[in-house]
Amino acid sequence: MDSLKALVSVVIPAYNRADKIEASIRSVQAQTYPHWEIIVSDDGSKDNTVDVVRKLMKEDNRIRIVTREKNAGAQSARNSGVREAAGEWIAFLDSDDQWLTDSLERRMRIAHQKNVQVVHSNAYILHPGKEMELYKVPALSGQVYKQVLRGEGPMFPCLLIKKSALEAIGLLDEAIISYQEWDTAIRLAKRFEFGFEPQPTFIYDYRTQNAISRDSNRAGRGYEQIVKKHLGEIITHAGLEVWSYHMWIASQWYQKGNSKGDYWRCRLLSLSGKCLNPKYVAKTILNGLRKVVKAS
Repeated sequence: MDSLKALVSVVIPAYNRADKIEASIRSVQAQTYPHWEIIVSDDGSKDNTVDVVRKLMKEDNRIRIVTREKNAGAQSARNSGVREAAGEWIAFLDSDDQWLTDSLERRMRIAHQKNVQVVHSNAYILHPGKEMELYKVPALSGQVYKQVLRGEGPMFPCLLIKKSALEAIGLLDEAIISYQEWDTAIRLAKRFEFGFEPQPTFIYDYRTQNAISRDSNRAGRGYEQIVKKHLGEIITHAGLEVWSYHMWIASQWYQKGNSKGDYWRCRLLSLSGKCLNPKYVAKTILNGLRKVVKAS
């Protein structure tokens, strides 16, 4: 199949987004790349999200919806959409974000040119009371496994993934409570090369993020969850200093969430990682000797 004519299934997880989801869907309908379908995966919405989508379905038969009675989380909703997808490619879009008009075209072109199965891009971000600005995403291209073990990478709305690649990693891990994109990127990068589109392809609307996504303690727990899941690979491929850095990042989330016990636990783990690092120990001793010599 000509990769520039391949069908892209756009998976949009939704939960109580009746006031936002039409704009997201319209941004897909406005794409310059014409070969797409939309699968809205409703995660048990209590508002009229489903009614809004079904109204749009009457206008455009490329839109479908998958519904469930109980809320099971965004990862589960995304997986439900992927399972229903007819496309060779999967693109994720959150129900409160919007793509730029050439989003799919740009990423599909990179996939075609680089012959890769994963493509991501830069983005714009909207903060409350501020002008839209560039949200710089790490420019991961080629074999990026070691890079993503070092820190978070692509965001879901800028990810374009071959469906077969998602199936090869067993779809998304529904147990991950936050930083789900990071876990997905790690698992994909272990097996597949990445392509990167430097131009922004979507608008990340941070103004509408709910309380859960802003829960600092939840962010800390999710961050630790991923580090523990990939601990062996992190230490083997990135080193103890990177693990130590990750524990420091988790501690910062807990500090922000005023969880003192978790903060100090992660800070001590971070420090222990440094103490086990010969380079750090040697550097500390050398700096100490320099201070002694300078003082004398």
